Amino acid sequence: MIANEILARLLQFELKIQAIRLQFLEGDVQEKLDEDFLMEILVVINELSLKKDEPSQRLLIGIAALLWNYKDPAWDGLRDHLLLLLSRAGFGPSTIMLDREYSRQEKTYSFGTGLMNSYAVGLAQARNEIFVGGVRFMLTDFQKELWDSLRDGRLVGISAPTSAGKSFLILLKAIEQILEDYGTVVYIVPTLSLVNQVVGDFRKMLNQFGLQDYSIETSYNPAHHTLKTIYVLTQERAIAAFSLPEVPFGEVRMLVVDEIQNVERVGNPDELRAKVLYDMMVEFRNRVEVDLIIVSGPRIVKIDELSTNIFGKNAVKKETKASPVLNLTYSVHRKGEQYYFKVFCDLLKAPLEVKIAETERIKGYGQVQYRDGYLNYLKGFAENLDDECVLIFSPTPDTCITITDHLKQSAPDQDKEYLNGLAAYIADTVHPDYGLPEVIRKGITYHHARLPSHVRRVVEHAVKEGAIKVVVATTTLLQGVNLPVQNIIIRNPNLNQKKKNQQSSRLSNYELANLRGRAGRLLQDFIGRTFIMDEESFQESKAQQLDLFKDTEKELQVGYGKKYNEFKRDITSDLKAGRGLTEENAEYSYVTTYIRQTVLKHGLRAQVPLNSVGIQLTDRELNDIIAGLNSIELDRDLCARNRYWDPLDLERMRTLRLPVTLPTKPGDFDNAARLKALLQFMEQYFPAYYKRHFKVEQSGERDILISICILADKWANEKQIREILATSFYSGNTKRINAAIKHMEKNIAQGMALLFKPLYDVKAGDSMYPRFLEVGAYKPLTRRLIDLNIPRETAIYLGSLLRNINNDTSRNELIKEIRRIRKELPYWYQVQLDNI
Repeated sequence: MIANEILARLLQFELKIQAIRLQFLEGDVQEKLDEDFLMEILVVINELSLKKDEPSQRLLIGIAALLWNYKDPAWDGLRDHLLLLLSRAGFGPSTIMLDREYSRQEKTYSFGTGLMNSYAVGLAQARNEIFVGGVRFMLTDFQKELWDSLRDGRLVGISAPTSAGKSFLILLKAIEQILEDYGTVVYIVPTLSLVNQVVGDFRKMLNQFGLQDYSIETSYNPAHHTLKTIYVLTQERAIAAFSLPEVPFGEVRMLVVDEIQNVERVGNPDELRAKVLYDMMVEFRNRVEVDLIIVSGPRIVKIDELSTNIFGKNAVKKETKASPVLNLTYSVHRKGEQYYFKVFCDLLKAPLEVKIAETERIKGYGQVQYRDGYLNYLKGFAENLDDECVLIFSPTPDTCITITDHLKQSAPDQDKEYLNGLAAYIADTVHPDYGLPEVIRKGITYHHARLPSHVRRVVEHAVKEGAIKVVVATTTLLQGVNLPVQNIIIRNPNLNQKKKNQQSSRLSNYELANLRGRAGRLLQDFIGRTFIMDEESFQESKAQQLDLFKDTEKELQVGYGKKYNEFKRDITSDLKAGRGLTEENAEYSYVTTYIRQTVLKHGLRAQVPLNSVGIQLTDRELNDIIAGLNSIELDRDLCARNRYWDPLDLERMRTLRLPVTLPTKPGDFDNAARLKALLQFMEQYFPAYYKRHFKVEQSGERDILISICILADKWANEKQIREILATSFYSGNTKRINAAIKHMEKNIAQGMALLFKPLYDVKAGDSMYPRFLEVGAYKPLTRRLIDLNIPRETAIYLGSLLRNINNDTSRNELIKEIRRIRKELPYWYQVQLDNI
C-alpha cells in the first residue's frame, strides 16, 4: 500500500474519533488501530525514512504522529522502531515526544533500546548534532542546514512553518556569536507579548551558558548601552533609537527581524506599524554595520529576494514546508439539510468527511451574531476538548468577553489554590468587579490588546503552566507567542461583527494558515488541530473550495515605489503646493511625508536613499522640494524625531497659537481641561493626524473627551489602575471598567501620547509629559523599572519597596536589588520578574 493511501486510512480513523469526541457520532474514543494495519504502516514508514525529499518527510511525520496517537499499548516495540525511523529521517528532536521522561539536561532517554538499535539511532542523530560553548544540541535536518547557512552567510532569509524550530536556532546562533566575540544583538518582534517571550528565552540561554554579565534591554538608552547587550524590541522602540543624533546600537553582531510578513501592509495608508517596520530596516541598512542579518517569517515565497530588496545585499534562502507537528483542520459543512464533518490535510488531494448524526448539537450555522444558540454550539466544542488546551478565536475584545461569559455559566469553579490566587491578584490590582477574575476561577481566560500589561503577563504565565485550559483570544496571539495550545476553534474569518449591509474585514488565507499553525507545541505534541465551525463562511467562491484551508504561501512586495508611481501626479502637485497631510490626500500622503523628511535630512544626497525604497526623483524635482523646505525654521533634528509628521505641518504647528498652556506636571488642578482643549485644537488644525492616532468621537450626553482626559492625567500621575477605578462610577459595572482600561491602554498610552509628542517637541521641547502619558509614570525610578520590561502596575508597586534606590544607582545595582527582594514578594509579582 502506498504512503498516501496509508495516510488517508489513518486520517479517516482520526476523523471518526474526533467526530465521536465532539459527540457528532456515537462510538468509542478509546478505539485503537488493529495489528494487521500496523504491519502495513511499518513497511511504508520504513521506506519513507530512507528518503530525503520534503514530501516524503511530511508523509512520515503525518503517519508516525497518527500511529503513535492511536497505537495499542501492547505494542511494546513500536517506540524503539519509531525512534530509529524518525532519527534516520532527520527528525531526531521529535523522538523526545516518544519519551515523556526524557532528560533534557542529560539528553538521555528513560527507556533502554537494543544494542543495534541504540547504535543506529546514535549514528543517525550524530550527523545533526552541533556544539555551542561545549554543549551538545540535536537538530532536525532543516535546522542543521539552517545552522550551516547562518555560519556562512551575512544575510539569511528563513521561511518555515511555526513549529519548524527556526526561533530556537536563531537564539542559539546569537549565543554562539557573542561567545565568539562580544557585541550587540538586536532582535525585532511585533508585539509586547512576544518581547516578553523572547526575553525569557534569552535569559534562560544566557544563564545556561554562564553569560550573566550580558544585559537584555527592551528599549534603547545610550546611557545604558554596552557591547554586552541584547536588545529585544518592537519596531517602534527600535526606530526611536534612530531619532538620536548618534548612530545607535554600536557593534551589532546580529540583527534579527522576526515575523517579517507584517511589512506587507507598508502600502496601506492606515498601517503605520508596517511603515515603521520597513523604515526601521532601511535605517539599519543605511546606518549600521551588522555582521549577520536574519529575516524570518512563515511560508514566505522568495524571502531571499525580499531580504535583498530591503537590505541591499545578496541573501541566502533557507525554507521548508516540513514540520515536526502534523496540523489538521476540521470543519462542519452543510449540504442541504445535512451536516458533514470534514478533515483537511495538505498531504491529501481532497478532504475526507463523515455525516454528522447528532445534528441538534449544531446551532447558529451561517449566522454572524453571537447569540445563545451559537454560543451553546461553541460551548459543546470546548467542553468536549477539555482534556487539552483550547484557543478560541474571537474577532473583537468585546466578543472575547461575550464568549467567556457564556462559557463560565456551566463551567464549575476549579477550586484550585493557583487559580483562586490569580483571580484574587487581578481583582485586587484592577477592580473587584472586573469580569476576568470570575472566569479565571473556571479555568478560562480571554486575551486581547486591551488587557492591562500586568494582567496579560500573569495570564500568559498561567496558560503556559497548564492551569488555564480555555483561552479566548483576538489576533494578539496570531504571531509568534508560543502557548501550550493543542486545539484552535474558529467560527468564521471575520475580524469584526458584521452587521446588516456591512462588509467585515476578514482573515486572509495566509493569516488563517498562521493562526492554525499555533496549534500543537514543538517537541510536546505530534498533532495540532483546528476546528472550523462554519466552513461556508470561508468560501468566497466555488472555485476556491479546493484550496480551502491550505497552508498558503505569500510573496511580499515592499517599498514606496508602487504607491509613488500610482499617485505620482498628485504627490508632485502636493510637493509643489506645500500641502501636508489632509483627510483628502490620506491615501498617498505618507509618501509625500517620507520624501520631504528624507530630503530635509539628506539634502542634495537624498536621491540615493529615496531610490533604495523605490522613489526616483529628477534633479529638478529634488531642487524644487529643497526650495519648498527652505521656509522651515524648526530644528531639523526635531523634524527627524517626528518622522511620520510632514515637516511643513510641523512648521505650521510652530506658527499656531495654542488655546491653553501645555500641561507639564501630572496632577495639576486643571490638566484635564487643558488636555481636552489640546485635543480639540489638534482635531481642528490637524484632523488627519487626530484620526490616525486618537479617533474618539463624542457619543451620548456624557462628555467622553473630558472623561478620557481625567483618566489621562491620573495615568500620567502614576495612579495605579485600582486607584483610578476606585469610584462609585465603576462599582458593579464591568462595561465601564473595560472601557476605562481600553482608554488607558489604547487611547492614552498609544493615541494621545503619539498625537501630543510633536506638539510638545515644537512648543515645549524639554517637557516629558507625552512620555508620562505613554508609560503611565512620571517618577524616574518607575520609568527605569518599566524600561526593564516590568509591567506598569508592578513597577509602581516595586518603586514603593526600593527605598534605597536613587537616580545615581547604576542599572546593574538596580537589577541586583530587584533580584534580592524578588523571592520575598507575593507569587504573582515574582512571575513578572522571571526575566530580570
